[in-house]
Amino acid sequence: MNFCSQCGHPVELKQISGDHQARMQCTNDACGMVHYQNPKILVSCFATWEDKVLVMKRGTEPFVGKWAIPSGFMENDETLQEAAARELFEETHAKVDIDKMELYTIGSLIQMNQIYVVFRAPLLSSEFQTTEEASEIKLLSKEEFPWLDFAFQDVSVNVQRFYEEFENDDFGVYVGSLRNGENIITEVSHRQAPSGEK
Repeated sequence: MNFCSQCGHPVELKQISGDHQARMQCTNDACGMVHYQNPKILVSCFATWEDKVLVMKRGTEPFVGKWAIPSGFMENDETLQEAAARELFEETHAKVDIDKMELYTIGSLIQMNQIYVVFRAPLLSSEFQTTEEASEIKLLSKEEFPWLDFAFQDVSVNVQRFYEEFENDDFGVYVGSLRNGENIITEVSHRQAPSGEK
């Protein structure tokens, strides 16, 4: 950040009285606006059909050409579930029932200043199509998943865990963090899905 969005004057990093860390503050004494920069919220959804999970080959950077679970950033004026369903649809044109979305993982991507929230939900149908953000889309079982070409290797264990729980209809809810490549996941609750929920 170089300029104040309030008055257009330059900003500089300053220690603000009573604050625990330095903040960008406008250098115009008549303004003095403090600009707080906080983590963005990244949402994702494991969208399932029968015994498979919807995955996409990324059409944009970073990791263009690598496989990933559809995800993106939350917008203003929407719930977490709405954001996850919207991102899924924007990237793959696949649809899930928001009312059937279940929380799966919430965590912190420390170096990227992001919070990630992951849901799981059954697809309403097996229909999807490629977009600018997804050059290829597939429904894959755990055995078919392209593990070596997964875009985010640091969290591949999270995807493996989901597949295992999905196969058993037996899900945990997790809190996690990723810092310097160290992926820490802790189960905070457990829920066995009713028979046939998949």
